[in-house]
Amino acid sequence: MKAVMTAKRDLPLILSAAAIGFIGLGSDPALSPMILAVPVFWTLAGSRYSAFAVIFAYKLAASRGLLPGAAVFLSEHHTFMEAAALYLLMPFGASLPFGVFWSKDRRRKAICLVLAFFTAYALPPMSLIGIINPLMASGVIFKGWGFAGMFIVMDIYMVCAVSRKTAFVFLCVIGIFTALPPDSWHEPMRPDGIMAVDTSFGRLGSGSFNFGRDYERANIVFTELGKRMGKDAATNAANIVILPETIAGRLNRTGLELWKGEIQKLLPDKAVIFGAELPTGDGRKYDNALLMLHDGKIAVSRQRIPVPYSMYAGPFAKTGVNLHLSGDGILELPDGRKAAIAVCYEAFLTWPFLVSMIQKPDMIICAANLWWCRETSLPAIQKNAVSLWALTFGIPAVFVKNM
Repeated sequence: MKAVMTAKRDLPLILSAAAIGFIGLGSDPALSPMILAVPVFWTLAGSRYSAFAVIFAYKLAASRGLLPGAAVFLSEHHTFMEAAALYLLMPFGASLPFGVFWSKDRRRKAICLVLAFFTAYALPPMSLIGIINPLMASGVIFKGWGFAGMFIVMDIYMVCAVSRKTAFVFLCVIGIFTALPPDSWHEPMRPDGIMAVDTSFGRLGSGSFNFGRDYERANIVFTELGKRMGKDAATNAANIVILPETIAGRLNRTGLELWKGEIQKLLPDKAVIFGAELPTGDGRKYDNALLMLHDGKIAVSRQRIPVPYSMYAGPFAKTGVNLHLSGDGILELPDGRKAAIAVCYEAFLTWPFLVSMIQKPDMIICAANLWWCRETSLPAIQKNAVSLWALTFGIPAVFVKNM
């Protein structure tokens, strides 16, 4: 009976968390500060189950685009029920630490919140599914403060766990920041000298072996780049051109030589960054990567965390994308600047950004292949997430996609 009464009392917190998940990142960027309120709701929850439900409702609503998107992505080899299971299990698993680490004692609850955040977002394997961390919005209040700003917000959450008055005051502060007129933080600055070229090829299937189709697509890309030269002032002014994830498809040695030759011919004085799949071992597994071609040389930045199950099938799987948790995700550009690379799914996570930002990069480059979720809320959430990380660490960002 007591549990039922507590659940009823906490229902407004759960529904509010779901509402924030629904509108906080997937619509107007000006509403992004709202996600800072979710951990405060957790501190106000009266039971372990309510605390879990607050986070689960937020993540389930925020990742709603995963259900139709995964159904499309998995349609060739899997069923809709598998897509539904992926949609439910990822938010469920990422929310578990917030249910496990909970205490009725207020002082213990403050420590539990830190443990829950660390387990869900920074500790493998949970960090592989620790999506849409509210702390990434700390830059809304502490613009450019980086890790210091995140620690301050976490300290505020800990005080909120001890003092309900502080929790309500901080909710008011979040409301004020949400109500402020649009400002530059909604859209981070673009890095100088970089041109992002979005494409609309539709399906670029991960793990495909259709070299004929990849070759045809490459020729279309080269033709488009050729047309832009001499006509597009932005392309001519840029010294780095970025293309989306997977744009080159499965790239064998012949395909790589084709790209090198065409890029040197079309853009001899520029660096070109583009997505490709690089076979490893016997060719059944591969690295999802961004390659940079410049002056006949190749630099590679491998995706560290592919989407679990649909791309990364596990450590003992014989097919799928390789996991590279130890990578720092830093690509050194020809002009000496360092770019933190986020490849598609990584933009929803915390671990890749935490590791990369330790290296103090000069910018964020996010490349995505969003054909499978273009009609959903995920593209907007992904872009807003990258913008918030860029705001938090006070660096410019560039986003390039295939739809």
